[in-house]
Amino acid sequence: MPDPPPTHPRPGPWPWILGAIAGLSVLLTLADPGITSDEPIDVKVGRNYLRQASRLVDQVGRRGIGSIDRADLDAFFADNAQHPPLGRWLLGLASTAFEPLEGLLGGPDPLSVHPARVAPMLAFALLVGLVSAEAGRRAGRPASVVAGLALLLMPRVFAHAHLATLDTFLALTWTLALLSAARAIESRRPVVGLALAGAAWGLAMLTKIHGWLLPPLVLGYALATLPTRKAIAGVSLWGLVGLLVLAVGWPWLWFDPAERLSRFLSTSVDRQPIRVLYLGRVTDDVDVPWHYPWAYFALTVPVGLLGIGLVGAARGCRGWRSDRFPILLLASIGLFLALFSTRAPVYDGERLFLLVFPSWALLVGLGFGAAWEASGPRRWPRALLVALVAGQGVGVVRMHPFQLSYYNAIAGGLAGAERLDLELTYWGDAVDPVLLEKVDRLVPPGSEVALAPTFHHLHPIALMTPGLFEDSVTLAPEQALGRSPWLVVFRRSAYWSPEVRAAVRGGRPLAERSRDGVWLSRLYRVGPAEGRSPPATPEDSFRTN
Repeated sequence: MPDPPPTHPRPGPWPWILGAIAGLSVLLTLADPGITSDEPIDVKVGRNYLRQASRLVDQVGRRGIGSIDRADLDAFFADNAQHPPLGRWLLGLASTAFEPLEGLLGGPDPLSVHPARVAPMLAFALLVGLVSAEAGRRAGRPASVVAGLALLLMPRVFAHAHLATLDTFLALTWTLALLSAARAIESRRPVVGLALAGAAWGLAMLTKIHGWLLPPLVLGYALATLPTRKAIAGVSLWGLVGLLVLAVGWPWLWFDPAERLSRFLSTSVDRQPIRVLYLGRVTDDVDVPWHYPWAYFALTVPVGLLGIGLVGAARGCRGWRSDRFPILLLASIGLFLALFSTRAPVYDGERLFLLVFPSWALLVGLGFGAAWEASGPRRWPRALLVALVAGQGVGVVRMHPFQLSYYNAIAGGLAGAERLDLELTYWGDAVDPVLLEKVDRLVPPGSEVALAPTFHHLHPIALMTPGLFEDSVTLAPEQALGRSPWLVVFRRSAYWSPEVRAAVRGGRPLAERSRDGVWLSRLYRVGPAEGRSPPATPEDSFRTN
């Protein structure tokens, strides 16, 4: 049995401080990214949960608990068999609870998406604190501070923390389940600890299908650390508790559990393919080249954080006999990158494996802690290390609020990604309040504006602003382009129809949002329609690429 992880001074208040900084950073910029195409769907389902729950509570009050039957539960979860309910519960609760404050959270929107964004903001704050605390426990205070900062300074992770979707919740629950299982295995009473840690696995499964991939990691770590019988007993209890939490938390599974569980587990592959632009080719999500996830991991983490993380990984591999925790982190990252190198559907860049970035942040913390100790009492090496970490925040600041379009220096930034024909944006976040304000100023009152690409009919509704309502300017699905000369388009070109491509080629761009000289979203006027003349001011200038 290996020696326990080395003891280091406690990280002190740093996990709390970094968690608070992370949460406040997101809160103060909560409404800056445009509402994405998935947010209205997830928020709508969460709010439906609350309405159905209120109805069931009233029913139980009148007729008793025995009045709840299969039809009630089927109606409750009717529009959410594709995903477990935890994340959408949290979004519905936040959307409802913070709706009275939506004026402070980005202004009112028709589907109350902005108040729902408070939930992932809080989850991100907890995640940063959790990563910082774990790094501090294992490698000391410098590692604690830098691990938390690393997660905060990863632009795409920071962007997701603003969005009322499931991905930040999954990153939190997966990381919590992984770390709680590791600590239980390393504890003095591993069987009892694993039984308690199973609850965290249940939460991960209640968030998204990815949670089902944790057992091989936990079993492998237990077998490598504990006597075989104790490892199997502990992991068995861990699994039973996790499945119990899943069953209690998702009543949809109570009737025909085997059939419904099988149907749920097949949803990731039994659906319509999603088109992906990668290196100039548009393919279905199951046909992307094997290196797609590896490339997106390497191209969307700031280069300095990649380097420091590699130091942590190398040090962990060298010391695997005494501390196997870094190997567990590497295995958790490699599991998803390898999975998505197969014909498993993968799309939206890093999104489907966003949960690996907290593990990399821990490796960054471990690598920084090792470099800090190796530098000894000399000030200038430590000053260089601090400057290196601080410099990694440039991407978050420079790309704001479009961090989902961030590419690091290996790709040549966003301009390099454009030259490589990678997806420049994928979720519609570039249709932000700034562009919509320009739409309101430039489009005549009473006009209809097509939004392309449109992935769900709720998306244009959710993007409506008070100014657009006041001027009776309506955002509509892209099919409106046939009857309207106005088009708002964002650059997910794999989903541009021939009509949209023709409009982009031949239309007149009136306003845009861009970074690094690359436009991400635009307002076009197509044809001879008359509009308001755009003012000759710098804020409406743009570069055509």
